[in-house]
Amino acid sequence: MKNTTRTAALITAAVVVLVAPVAAVQAWTRPRDPRVSVGAPPPATLIPGDVRDATGRMIAGAVWTGLVTYDPRTGTAVNAAAESITSADRRVWTVRLRAGGRFHDGSPVTAKSFAGAWTAVLRERWQGARLFTEVARVKGAGRAARTGRVDGLEVPDDRTLRITLDRPLSGFPSLLGDPAFLPLPDAVLRSRDWRSYGRLPMGNGPYRVRTHDRREITLARAGAGPKDRTIVVKAMPDAARQYAAARAGDLDVATEVPPGRHGSMDADFRARHVVVPRRAMTYLGCPQWEKRFSSATVRQALSMAIDRSAVTEGVLGHQASPADSLIPPGIVPGHRQGQCRMCLHDPAAAAAALADAGGLSGPVTLWYDTGSGDGSWVTAVAEQLRAALRLDVRLKSLPASDLRQALADKAVDGPFVLHSAADYPSPVAALAPLLNAPTGYRDSDVRDLIDQAEGSAAPEDGVITARLAENSLLRDLPAIPLWSGHDHLVWSERVRGVTTDAFGGLRLDRLTVGE
Repeated sequence: MKNTTRTAALITAAVVVLVAPVAAVQAWTRPRDPRVSVGAPPPATLIPGDVRDATGRMIAGAVWTGLVTYDPRTGTAVNAAAESITSADRRVWTVRLRAGGRFHDGSPVTAKSFAGAWTAVLRERWQGARLFTEVARVKGAGRAARTGRVDGLEVPDDRTLRITLDRPLSGFPSLLGDPAFLPLPDAVLRSRDWRSYGRLPMGNGPYRVRTHDRREITLARAGAGPKDRTIVVKAMPDAARQYAAARAGDLDVATEVPPGRHGSMDADFRARHVVVPRRAMTYLGCPQWEKRFSSATVRQALSMAIDRSAVTEGVLGHQASPADSLIPPGIVPGHRQGQCRMCLHDPAAAAAALADAGGLSGPVTLWYDTGSGDGSWVTAVAEQLRAALRLDVRLKSLPASDLRQALADKAVDGPFVLHSAADYPSPVAALAPLLNAPTGYRDSDVRDLIDQAEGSAAPEDGVITARLAENSLLRDLPAIPLWSGHDHLVWSERVRGVTTDAFGGLRLDRLTVGE
């Protein structure tokens, strides 16, 4: 009995000795976790036509393939689902789809998938509706919410879309990269069950939504490519939590960096961090109906009195870059460094300019949207204006709808906060909204230059004309450029292929796990 027990123990020990190296070898040779984890604030919605935040745009870029995508280096539109996009007059556009496009359920992507989705955006009054009515100005788009049809949309066959605009727009193909122009499957277009579709949307892109809850969104590879390639977008609205998790190796990519860690990114992540310029700019609009602010010299004085760097590095926590142009840095080509001489902080020159203009008597009120989160920096700017120009600066905040009405009624009597973003990668897309902004500024020469740039034979042909318009706007300063926001990305050592652009953010479809 004793011998039997001793023999069994020896055999067990031998097995352990033999198995241990095998287990170690298996551990060493076992494939690394193929999943890539990304931290980001939760998206407001995953319905592409209603996307309204960076996380939604980021996910849309992986789940859908639009008619065009953007080259990360140049910002130019590149055909994707579209085989060709042509126009003889930049007003009537013909889009020919690539053959064989499929949604994740196997149903075909046809011209009706796009036309039906665009009509739904207008009929449901989703976030992207203004791109059809105000930017592209598709014929009849403004009536679609009431009639359920768009006069300027035609579907000659399954692979052809014909779009008629109210006026020529050479940048129209670039606009088609926005999520508002993505296709929807026929089944959801017929059912209109947007609630269910928003929980688990079905696209035609390289990734499909596998799970979606409040904590995370899991994207699985669709179609050709590694089937085990999975991306997990974790709901992490807190930037400090994202950063700490990425630094510890518990998160592969953090899409936000807290202000306190801005200076330590290089030490913490070496070459694994990047700043991504946005396509938006913050301005101070000046009401032209107020005689006190109708002088360009007064507006120039206000501009030179503002220390933009102090604000961006202070209350804005390094989340924005001081403006040196009317066009945000995310617009390539288009942005030119150092174009705004009046954006340089020069209190002495500001005081002299204001004196030359006859000064500003009485209180100067800065207006802003109560719910915008702008109060802290508006307060900082007010202090700077008081110090540099000896002005009695006061603050006035209103809810967004009330502020819009006050501007429409010309009841705003001082500079007001103005946020504007280019809707497609072109300098004219950044400048045109400034002419439509509620400042009351009108200049026929600038209007003509903007119209020429929008209707140029090709987008690149309109760049020089847009720059001439920018020069005039910088001279007049109806809207004083302050700063443009930017995003930060930091990532772990195991992830590869971190690629970004100003119009889609992080490209999830490019992410891989390194060897």
